[in-house]
Amino acid sequence: MTVSVTPLNAPNIRRLETNHQQLLSLSLQLEQAMEEIGTDPKYVDLQRLSNSIFLLLREAHDLEERVLFPGFDHRAGSCFSVMIIEHLKAEHRYDRLAGEELRLTLTALSEGRCALPLDTIARMLRSFLECLRRHVSTEKLMMEALLAAEAEEREIFA
Repeated sequence: MTVSVTPLNAPNIRRLETNHQQLLSLSLQLEQAMEEIGTDPKYVDLQRLSNSIFLLLREAHDLEERVLFPGFDHRAGSCFSVMIIEHLKAEHRYDRLAGEELRLTLTALSEGRCALPLDTIARMLRSFLECLRRHVSTEKLMMEALLAAEAEEREIFA
């Protein structure tokens, strides 16, 4: 798959920041909905939130791979950036697969056709959200390093 490169500019930076904030907000909402699972027999919130987070995750990954990664690679001044970017792309693939598995599981739960125990689903959700938060944190640090290097017209690892 060829990814088109989009310039790192104020609107795209804002989109990245907004996307990250929305992912973190949805993560909290998913956790709260999971905690209230005993009081919501239809699991409507879980299904809606898992669908939302899956779509937002796909949008975030696309934007990061078009805006953040090429800019980081351009300013890195080191082959180390290639390894970082490839690692983050691998995490994107893992996040998408885990997000899809979670979405399907929560859909099955909401439709009353899931055989997994609720505590297993809760652990699955917490694990996914922990990875997601770690990933967002890493990319925020990456963006800050890139913006500082851009502002100072230097390489990131200089």
